[in-house]
Formats: sequence, C-alpha cells, structure tokens
Amino acid sequence: MGDLANLGLILLLALLAGHLVKFLRIPEVTGYLLAGVVLGPSVLHAIGRESLESLHVFSEVALGLILFSVGSAFDLTRFLQFGRRLVSITLVESLLVAGLVSLGALIVGQSWQVSLLLGTIAIETAAASTLMVMREVNAEGEFTDTLITLIALNNIFCLIAFALVAAAVDLHGIGVTSGITFGALYRSLFPLVWQLVGSVALGFLVGLLLALWASQVVEHGETVILLAGCVLLTVGVAGVLDLSPLIASLAVGATMVNLSPKSQGLFHALSRTDPPLYAIFFVIAGADLNVVLLPSLGLLGLVYVGGRIAGKIGGTRYATSRFSVPPVVHRFLGMSMLAQAGLAIGLLLAVNRRFPELAPTISTVVLGAVTLFELIGPVSARFALVRSGETHPEPAETGFL
Repeated sequence: MGDLANLGLILLLALLAGHLVKFLRIPEVTGYLLAGVVLGPSVLHAIGRESLESLHVFSEVALGLILFSVGSAFDLTRFLQFGRRLVSITLVESLLVAGLVSLGALIVGQSWQVSLLLGTIAIETAAASTLMVMREVNAEGEFTDTLITLIALNNIFCLIAFALVAAAVDLHGIGVTSGITFGALYRSLFPLVWQLVGSVALGFLVGLLLALWASQVVEHGETVILLAGCVLLTVGVAGVLDLSPLIASLAVGATMVNLSPKSQGLFHALSRTDPPLYAIFFVIAGADLNVVLLPSLGLLGLVYVGGRIAGKIGGTRYATSRFSVPPVVHRFLGMSMLAQAGLAIGLLLAVNRRFPELAPTISTVVLGAVTLFELIGPVSARFALVRSGETHPEPAETGFL
C-alpha cells in the first residue's frame, strides 16, 4: 500500500485498539503499540521497513510536540521552589540505574566500555508514552507535576551522562593508538558542549519567537499553525546542525511557559488538536519494536532489565525518603518511570555510528529491553497514577496536557 493508505490504516486501527484495550483496563497507548507490532514487520508485515522510514517524519514531529509539552514543567517560579529537590531525586535515581546496570554488565563479563554505555542508556525514561497515559487518565496534582519534571530532567541527565561516557571511550581508543592530544580531547568533548549549549540556544530562540508571536494570535487555527511551525522549525534545524531535537524542543516549551502569559492557552490548544499525530507516533513506534528480540535478551538483557527496574524504583524511594513528600510520591514514583523509547533509540544510533565494534551487543540488549519496557511501562505508569488519586473523570485544565 501507499503511504497515504498506510496512514489511514494506522489511524483506524489505533482507534480500534484504543477502544479494545479499555475493556482490559490497560492504557490506550499500549493498544496503539500493540496495533503497531501486529501491523509491522514482526507479525503481519502490513507496513514494511521502507514505509516505516518514509513515515518517520510524523514520529519526529510528534516527539517534538511531546517534548515541547514536557518543557512546560520548567516554570521558573515552581522550579525555584522545588528545583533542588527534583534535581536531587533525578540524580540519585539516574546514578543508581547507571551503576546497577554497569556493574551487572561487568560481572557477566562485558568490557567497561559496553557496561558504561548500557548503564547510561538505561537512565532514559520515555516522555511520550508516559505523557500519553497522563492525558488518558486526566492526571493533575503534585504527583503528576513531580513526574513530568523528573522525566524532563531525566532525559537531560541521560544525554549528559552518555556524552561523557562516549567521550571517555573515544579518548581511551585514541590513547591506545596514538596518544591523547589537545585536538583529540576537543573532538571528544565538543559534541557534548555543542549538543547541550547549541540545543538550548536553538530552543530559546524559537521559544522567544513563539512567545512574541503568540501575543498577536487569537484564533484557534492560527494558534495551531504557529505551534506546529515552531516545532517543525526546531526539529528540522536541530537535525541539520546535529543538535538534540529533544533538548531543543524542551527548551522551546520552557522558554514559552516563562515568557508568554498566553502559554497555558497554547498548551491547551495543542492538547485539543494533536491526538491523530500521537496515534500515528505510537503505532509507528510499535511497528518498529522487534518482538523477536525478546527471547534473545539472555543474561546480559536480564541484568539490564533487572538493574533498570531496581534502580528506578529503589532510587526514587531512597531519594524521596530524604525529603518531605506525600506518601504516594514516595511509593509510586519509580513505577511510573519504567517506559523507555525515544532518547534511548537515538543514543543507540549514536553508538552504531561512533562505536560500530561495540554496537552489536548493545543493540540487541537495548532494542529487546525497549520492546519490553514500552509494553509494560505504560501499564505501570497508569497503575501508579490511579493509585496516586490524581486521576479525574473529566479533562483537567493543565499546562502540559
């Protein structure tokens, strides 16, 4: 079938799957992912690899919109009040995940390079599927606000940790062959500085443009055009300049929420118009999942999965016990952070490009684990949100949903 027919099939099956999974009391996003698995190369092959490649532009746009929404968590007033606590929780959780996975990989015989790269990739929590679950259950409250901010910080920490480890692996390889020089040090560390500083700068400039222009926009249609144009511009320019579209999109949302008095209205307009794009995103994500890899995870895969789950739940529980937080935040925060996808796949592509000799082992583990976590993560997040008592029968008027 052609791409247009595939898009129609994706939307219709996403709608059907979303209704069917409600009877099982599992998140709609899980239904979308399962529909993608059935349609994709793993099962029916109704949508082939070539079609998936041509449709990935929709995924990039949807992911940009999702990260734009996540950026609203960085409201400066709230972040100044709770930022130290949130950064501390994220740091403890991220370090424990990376430490457990890396140590486990070393114990089962992997090199320090493979172990550390797996540990840093394990840090990432998928923003897309978690946000979709929040929207489905209309979550609003302290637990939800804490979760959305932690996911944003988590993705930033993951990118920094990966960049540092990748630089160390690069420098070790250079040191063994020709010795470390200033030029080699510059080439290894520059990508970290460029991706962080450049991505934030790009996001700030586009966010500033969005904030200034938003004051002149009144109609809902014009608002959607403005939002879509700015997100497309951000993702496109980030790709051309080899920046992080995730961090840049986060920065656009953070700039917008702090500079524009109309930011709440813009985020609300976005939530009323993006469901078809999100449905396409998750079905394509499901089609990309290779369920055949699950049985091949092996001992290293079990170490990765077990270490990540233990780190997420144990790290958040320990960190929240050091602060005055509601009991539900302490008990359920880690369970809501198990999903993994977007940034992890992006980092895996970076491994394939920079360290092809290490890629086969890392790819098998990460792709298999992502398949597992994308299926169980939304279910776990929904359970945590429902138990938190912050779900509502009617849509909640929030800044990020």
